[in-house]
Amino acid sequence: MKRLVAGFVAVGLVALIGCNGSSTPGGPGASGSAPNTKPLIGQADDTFTLSTPTLSTSLKQGESKNVNISIKRGKNMDEDVSLKFEGLPKGVTVEPASPTIKHGDKEAQISVKAADDAALGDHTIKVTGHPTKGTDAMSELKITVNKK
Repeated sequence: MKRLVAGFVAVGLVALIGCNGSSTPGGPGASGSAPNTKPLIGQADDTFTLSTPTLSTSLKQGESKNVNISIKRGKNMDEDVSLKFEGLPKGVTVEPASPTIKHGDKEAQISVKAADDAALGDHTIKVTGHPTKGTDAMSELKITVNKK
């Protein structure tokens, strides 16, 4: 019985906390590399991944919140990465609209703004990181818009 309860608790924590499993790597090292070149631990050379907050960012209509999008770089990945956001719900904007994480930076701060008439509910925004060369990386930013 204790094992059953522990199992439910573990599953519940994973569901509550979540994981950034929807993130895909990008960069020159992510394109055309053989499947067995990925290291067992750490990140492949010349690649990067994006990280967004694990939990949904909650804001009310008419409100804005700052959100950090961080980057994890593999060895030799020193390129600038521009960010794009797709699937913004009605009345929600991101500023700056196309930020860049410079080669020496570890994150970009954006402001998510919900207009007074923004669509209510849970939404998932696709975040694409485009490096100077190589393939794009993708992640998801979850937001919840609540009534004023």
